[in-house]
This record gives sequence, structure tokens and C-alpha cells, in this order.
Amino acid sequence: MKFNITSWSLTVYLGIIAALIGLLLRSYFVWPQAFNFRFMLHAHSHAMLLAWLLGALILIIYQQWEIKLSQSTKILFNGLALSVVGMLCSFPFQGYAAISISFSTLHLWLSYALFYRLFRALKNRGPSAKLLRTGILLFYLSSLGPYCLGPLMANEMQSSPWYDQAIYFYLHFLYNGSFFFFLLAIIVHKLKLFSDEKEFQHFYLPMLWGSIFSYALNLEYSFDQSWIYLLAALGSSAQLYAGIRFIKAVFRIRISNHLKLILFLLFFKWIFQILGSTPLIAEQIQFNRFLLIAYLHFIFLGIYTPFIWEMLKRRIPAFNKWMIAYWLLFILSEIALIAPSLKLIPGFQSWPILTFYIYAGLVSIWLILAFSYLKNLRRNTSYHLESNY
Repeated sequence: MKFNITSWSLTVYLGIIAALIGLLLRSYFVWPQAFNFRFMLHAHSHAMLLAWLLGALILIIYQQWEIKLSQSTKILFNGLALSVVGMLCSFPFQGYAAISISFSTLHLWLSYALFYRLFRALKNRGPSAKLLRTGILLFYLSSLGPYCLGPLMANEMQSSPWYDQAIYFYLHFLYNGSFFFFLLAIIVHKLKLFSDEKEFQHFYLPMLWGSIFSYALNLEYSFDQSWIYLLAALGSSAQLYAGIRFIKAVFRIRISNHLKLILFLLFFKWIFQILGSTPLIAEQIQFNRFLLIAYLHFIFLGIYTPFIWEMLKRRIPAFNKWMIAYWLLFILSEIALIAPSLKLIPGFQSWPILTFYIYAGLVSIWLILAFSYLKNLRRNTSYHLESNY
């Protein structure tokens, strides 16, 4: 099946840029520089989420399900990537303003069109397609968040909790909803899991409702109400229950060690969510930025990014060797982020520079994986994902 090399190249290069901006942001804590940190953070997060993670997952989905990629669909996808380029050229200089908002809106509308086509193509194609269609619906749901920002800004409510919640709503249903169900769908499809409909429903329904109710974890940042903690605990527990059923189904099949580690981290993600539904832990995370960053990196760098590389490994020479180095540096980076908050080494003052060098190593591995993949991709435009583990 012929695949568009331009689409993969744009996605991987934008992922590289996102990683390098992340390293620049990390250097700010060691050598403060003359750029607006918040503006640059907007550029980093949009490129990472919308270009690298969303873009790669979409391309993997089209390949895995062998869906015909029409010329107009390629144009839509490349338009998504180019709109992120527009964000990268505007966010660092103006933050959320006319130009960056215009490119963000363009990306959202192009996503609507692409996902509408994908949703129709996946009709009546089994449990994995149902997971994908659910992920698409959660993407549409997440987009309600950005639409709320305009009216809130017009009413000068930027400092209100509702402004923050509009952003949290978008992020939760994007990476804890849409991306998450895409990942589950790809694994279910690839490993041919849940052939029994009853078994699938016992996994699917608690996972879906758990994903919806666990939004309450974000409400904890703005409101101190007992019913919010209860709802967060119920949602997190439902996801853990469904997650255990999912992991048990996967482990009946022979899979790679890297996928096993990703599933192991997914299990801990669900455990962390349950812990986060308690007032004591929620308060610690709320007032400690580095614990929050460690959690987000745990998801993006520990689950989604390794999963994408796992799907592309056939075109990456010495993949296992580089991924071992990646995992070691990832673990060190998490320790370096949480150690100061937990005061693991009293009196140690060099955490910022140590964290920077660890991230420099992590980004170096990212560059090796990315350029190795691109080099081998160009040798043959007929791109095939691995058929089994």
C-alpha cells in the first residue's frame, strides 16, 4: 500500500522541533534567556500534541486499517501539519493572539473534516473500529473547550476558574480521551483482541465512563467539593478495572518487551489517577508544578511517544538498543523532576542542570530514532507497519 511520504516527514520533523523546544524550555531553568517562557510553552505543547502525537496516530490508523488515502485526505492532513507550522511561527512571539488563534482554529476545522471521513470509513468494522470511533467523538467533545475561551475572554474572566477548566476540559478529552482510545484501538486491532462481544463490552463500557468521569480530577484544581473527589475516584476505579481486563487480554499473546513496558506504565497511570482523587495528593500536585510536569511527561514521553516508535520500529535500525537508552533516560528524567519536591537528597542544589543534561540525552535519542526512520522511509515510499510482534 502506497503511503504519502510527505505526511510522515512533516509529522516527524514537527515532532523533532517540539522536542527541541522542550529542551530549550528546560534550559531556561539553568540559563534564563530573553524569550517569553509561557509563549514558548504554548508553541511546544501545540506542536507536541497536535503535530507529533495526533499526526502520528492518524497516519498509523490509516495504515493499520488499510483505509484508502484519497488525494483530498492527504491535502487535509498536510493542512493540519502546516497549520501547526503557523502556530510555531506565531505562539513564541505573541502567545494566544489573532494569528496563533487563527491557525489553531484552522487546525480544529481541518481535523473535523478529516475525522468525519475516518468515522464513516470505520462503520461496522469490529471492536477496534468502535474504539476508534469513540476516540473521534471524544475529539469532537474536547473541542468544546477552546470555543468557551472566546466568551470568557470577552467577559474578562481569564482569572476565573472556568477559564482554566475550559483548557483542562480540552486537554483531558484530547489526551486522556481521544488519543487514549486511539492507542487502545490500535493494540486491539493489531493483536485481534476481544472477538467475544460480551467480553469487549465488559472492557469498553467501564473504560468509556471512567474516561468521562475522571475529568473530575481536573475539577479538583478549581473546586474543593467532596462530590468531585468521589466522582474522580469512581472514574479512576472504573478505568483501572477496565485496564486490568485489557492488560490480561493482551498478555495472552506474545508481545514485545517495549509494549509490555508501555502497558506497565499505563497500569501505573490508572493507579496515579486513583491517588490523585484523594484531597491530600491532589493538593500536592496543584501547588507543585514539577510534579504536574512529571505526570504529563510520564504520559507523553513514557506512553504515547514510545508507542508510536514501537509502531514504526521496522524502519529503525538497532531499535531495541536505542529504546533501552531512551527508557533509562526517561526514568532518570522523572526522578530528576520529582526528587526536589520529595527532598530525596537534602541540600542538593544542582537538580536544574542535571535535569537539563538528562533531557538533552533523551532528545538526542529522539533525534536518532527520527532521522533513522526518515532515512529508511525515503528508500521506499511503500510503507508497511509490522504485521506482528
